[in-house]
Amino acid sequence: MVTIKDVARKAGVSVTTVSRVLNNSPHPISPETRQRVLEAVAELGFLPNAAARSLQLQETKTIGLMLPDIANPYYPGIVRGIEDVAHEEGYTIILCNTDRSRERTSRYLRVLREKRVDGIIFTGGGVVEDACRDRFFWREEEIPTVVIGRHSADFPSVQIDNVAAAKGAIAHLISQGHRYIACITGPETSTTARDRLQGYREALAEAGLEYDAAMVVAGDFSPAGGYRALEELLARPRLKFTALFTHNDLMAVGALKALADNGLSVPRDVAVVGFDDIPLASYVLPRLTTVAVPVYDLGVTAMRLLRDLLQGREVAPVTTLPTELVVRESG
Repeated sequence: MVTIKDVARKAGVSVTTVSRVLNNSPHPISPETRQRVLEAVAELGFLPNAAARSLQLQETKTIGLMLPDIANPYYPGIVRGIEDVAHEEGYTIILCNTDRSRERTSRYLRVLREKRVDGIIFTGGGVVEDACRDRFFWREEEIPTVVIGRHSADFPSVQIDNVAAAKGAIAHLISQGHRYIACITGPETSTTARDRLQGYREALAEAGLEYDAAMVVAGDFSPAGGYRALEELLARPRLKFTALFTHNDLMAVGALKALADNGLSVPRDVAVVGFDDIPLASYVLPRLTTVAVPVYDLGVTAMRLLRDLLQGREVAPVTTLPTELVVRESG
């Protein structure tokens, strides 16, 4: 392995001079000397020791990114937004997929502390609430942290107004004449799911419609979960609904399949509205009416907030981005 001493010997300078060149030190170095050092680095293929440099500079230029489900197509847009800004700022992302598991969350947090990441971005309020229960991770100095989604911890966040967005989706169905609207929720641990359920209930109440717990089934944000939940709704005796609101598009896709398998037409028999506007939403048949979430902008904003924290700037406790109801053929 080529060392900094080899570079110094090749360039005919001291190790200190090589270090100053590689670290862009303000110490005066002649252009000729700098060029000799850089040529020696290139010729020998020298790679600086990142661990040693991070100890010296007290930073690793790495960011931990906690995701609840990497398979969900909602998240790649967020990751892309984070990664684009991180790249511009010279940071590398360490991606951690928790599968909404408290044990995996704790294990990843220990790894991130061992890696001495400069900061962390959480996606999903339930994930960060699990993290805050991990006393091992938070017992020392606080690591700059930003959350995408609503949460109860003392970290700045970027989020959408899930309550208002869900109310808008239900208000749209009510305006179409629907009075019996079923709902497939996300996991109870998800703050996003809790807020969307609250919006559903508030919209019904404002329209003078009674909330019926039998109309609500818990899902898991997956297509299979949406399929199973719809089958459960159809199996409930004397339950009639003409519209369905799902807490994400993947469950809506599963519900569309279950409706078709049971001989029901969308939107003639049941109108369906999803949430997120993933790319698949405009390709299923019928094309899905859904709430569009600015996922890329969520990622960009979160990484910019974290950058500002790392640079010692103050940031707003909550940054809220707008959503939009995209009306297509399903409802």
